[in-house]
Formats: sequence, structure tokens, C-alpha cells
Amino acid sequence: MKQVDRDGNRLLVFPSLERIGLTCAISTKPLDVKIESDRARFLLAAGLDPARSVTPRQMHRADVLDVRAPLETPAAVDALITDVPGLALCLRAADCSLVVVADPENRTVGVAHAGWKGSARGVVIKLVRALNQKYGSDPANCFGAIGPTISQAHYPVGTDVPAAFLRFREWASRYVKMMDGRLHFDLAGANAECLAEAGLPREHIAVSPYCTYGSPEILHSYRRDSTGAGHHGLCAAWV
Repeated sequence: MKQVDRDGNRLLVFPSLERIGLTCAISTKPLDVKIESDRARFLLAAGLDPARSVTPRQMHRADVLDVRAPLETPAAVDALITDVPGLALCLRAADCSLVVVADPENRTVGVAHAGWKGSARGVVIKLVRALNQKYGSDPANCFGAIGPTISQAHYPVGTDVPAAFLRFREWASRYVKMMDGRLHFDLAGANAECLAEAGLPREHIAVSPYCTYGSPEILHSYRRDSTGAGHHGLCAAWV
């Protein structure tokens, strides 16, 4: 992942997604995409039209919605897919993983807001399956990326988090570590494993090295800043 300057805005982009031609970026401070004007500024800086974008009302669930045009009322879902050129799929987060899956052959794209609740419920795997079932996207041809996420070192959790994963994913124990007397969870690593389980080649999966908690100069973090935290955004589209 690299930083780029677009119209005076610092954005984070994935070289692997750039190489396949997908327009995709993540915003950084001082932008806060909870604010509509900042969200529009972010999209314009990424080269996308704010009027042709879809932003859901995220609920920490695992529902996936196929979208064909901007929605008058935000849908209560955490994952979106489309094959419509120029339609920007948008999400926001302040510690959770923002996941992108793109198929350069069919020019389809999907995004998922993957906090621990949605991830445990399979939102990432359901996203890949939806692209396959709706558009025929072969997971073996898809490329995935996971945006800045709170790192394991800064993510102490209760037993409910690994327990929720272990109900469905036997491999989840590999992403739990005892540190300083507390359980810590590797959310980005678990979401990358979900992409691999869904059929993406591991060499097609990029994981951001940025920790939201540990990057206060560029990224928002709810764990760090509590209720006053802003949100960074993700946008993705084929143009």
C-alpha cells in the first residue's frame, strides 16, 4: 500500500489493484467521511463522481447487496457488489477492515465492512460467493485487498470474539494470541484467511500494513479516540 497526493488530498492505494485497472482508494486525515462534504471531496480526489456512488448504513452484519444505481435511502447492509461501470461502492471505518474484491475479467467489484461481528458471520466469504453467483466471477481470477485495520497488538478482546469465529472457522485460533495477560485478535489476518477460504489465491490478496490505532497522524481509530472518532473511507469502481 502506498500514499499518493490527489488534488491536495493524501490517499492510500493498493498497487495490486491499480495494476488491474480498478479505481480504489482509502481516505486519510483530515478528511472524515462521516461528513458529506468530506466524502464528496474524497471521491472527487479518487477520480469518481459523488453523484454516482453508493454508501450503505453499516450494521456489522453479513448481508450482501447487488447495486445498479445510487440509492435514495441507504440500505442497511455491510457489503455491496456491482458490475456497473463508474458506480462507486463506498464504505467507512475507524478500526474495522474494509475489504475489496475485484474481478478484472468480468469487471465486477465488491466491498465489505468487516469488523469482528460481520467477519465471524462470514461477510467476506459471502461477498466472494455473491460475485460468483450473480456475475460468474471465478474467485481464482479475483484480487482482494484489506485496508488499514487495528493491529493485533492494539486489539485486546474478550473471549466472545474468538468464540464467535471458532464456531464456523476452525483456523481462527491461529489469529488469537495472549499478550500481557489478555487475548488479542488479528482481524486483518483473519479476513485475509477468509478471502483465501473463499478461493482467492493468496498471492492475489494484499493486506495494508497500516494500523489504525497506531497511525494517529493519518487514520481514525475508535479504540484510540472513543466516541469522538472520525472515519476514513474506501471507494472502488471500474471506470
